[in-house]
Amino acid sequence: MLKKIGLVVVAILVLILGYAAILPSDYVVSREITINAPAEKIFPYLNNSKLAEQWGPWSEMDPQAKMIYSGPDDGAGSKASWDSSGQLGTGSATIVESLPNQRVAIQLEYTKPMSMVQLAEYLVRSEGNQSVVTWKVQGKNSFPGRVMCIFMNMDKMVGGMFEKGLSNLKTLVEKSS
Repeated sequence: MLKKIGLVVVAILVLILGYAAILPSDYVVSREITINAPAEKIFPYLNNSKLAEQWGPWSEMDPQAKMIYSGPDDGAGSKASWDSSGQLGTGSATIVESLPNQRVAIQLEYTKPMSMVQLAEYLVRSEGNQSVVTWKVQGKNSFPGRVMCIFMNMDKMVGGMFEKGLSNLKTLVEKSS
């Protein structure tokens, strides 16, 4: 009887690991929102690490996280680093490219609880008196990460945080306009 249970457990593990092995390693999570403001009113909140903290969902998630800012206040080289014993872990976000009122590219580097690198982007597209802001992140998922994704919907989890942050940004910008 124990032998049969052991074989079933091994078979399930083989299926899970086999399925994870065929999952794509590249991933993209993206969300967008329409804000009733021109791009030039929105862009400073995307292009400045300190201003991004005003609307980003991460400080709500872990208000005890220690934030350190370095480099210029905005644009390429602006960097936010965090250290948290809570959900955020340890890492940094560095603006690596900035196209005024259009795009901000950010290199995300996590060191705890696991090492990982991602590229995040804020894209702004003007549509009359409104702007569509897209927040996306892309990267490569390691094999353990792909196994994790079988049990957790990362698009829903991360996308939900993006939706919260974009909603905060919309409220902040529309109130100040």
